[in-house]
Amino acid sequence: MRERPWMAFRVDQRLPGWDPKGMRNYTSGAAFPADFRVPELPEVEAVACEVRAALRRSTIIDARVRRWSVIAGAGRRADRLLVGARVHDILRHGKQLALVGANGCVLVVQLGMSGSFGVVPASAPLEPHTHVAWTLDRSRELRFVDPRRFGGITWLKDRAALVARWSRLGPDALALPTGWSTPIASSRRAIKAALLDQRTIAGVGNIYADEALSLVSIAPQRPCGRLTSVQFEALGRAVGSIMRSALASGGSTIRTYRRMGGGAGAFQASLRVYGRADQPCVACSRPLRSGLVAGRTTVWCAACQS
Repeated sequence: MRERPWMAFRVDQRLPGWDPKGMRNYTSGAAFPADFRVPELPEVEAVACEVRAALRRSTIIDARVRRWSVIAGAGRRADRLLVGARVHDILRHGKQLALVGANGCVLVVQLGMSGSFGVVPASAPLEPHTHVAWTLDRSRELRFVDPRRFGGITWLKDRAALVARWSRLGPDALALPTGWSTPIASSRRAIKAALLDQRTIAGVGNIYADEALSLVSIAPQRPCGRLTSVQFEALGRAVGSIMRSALASGGSTIRTYRRMGGGAGAFQASLRVYGRADQPCVACSRPLRSGLVAGRTTVWCAACQS
């Protein structure tokens, strides 16, 4: 059976990235060539689905580490990289992945600005900057490639440690609970800044923050405290709807995300505002505006969003 292609994330510009404690605001970037950081939730979920399918019922036979600096917590011990264990599950919360071994240990994977993470035939040429390669059964390898070293892997002793780590993040953007906005309802921060804060919602980045705000006609600069409960509810629904639509389309391919050997994400064809500065608004045809909000390139319609 033909191996499924692994995923890749490509970008040209260098920016700070990985925080081993998982609290950095990871967001994928603004339009062409701007401040990309990591893929957003739909792209990471696409990787999770590919790797989950490839690793189902697989056992890790060995692990070769070429650069230990991308691994936190393992103490340079290859035995902590799930060697000899069957991969029990692959989880995702926001933009982070977790490989859970049948031995109870967990490896948290944060995709970086560039590179790839996935399963390939063991005979495939080793890409430059392949920092970790796990030998699998059936003549396959799971490889972590990160040219700019802004991604990373963290070893955790058990699921309880993973729960504690992810408890510092907000609810996943695909499953926002009622009352998700309570912590920010009286904040003076711009609503876009709050959406990009992974402690508010895990998984929202620059692309989908702009798109969700456009969908509910809220200006990205508007202070959280000036939104009504009805607007927060509508925004929460918009975030979930956009994430699900992007996931169904395979994510967005805007220089930063593509599948090596596979189809590109198609959601960029549906973008209302992101990457469309000075182009006509899809609702009113007036030119879209662009500026910095929360330090990120932002596009919105000044006529439709208030």
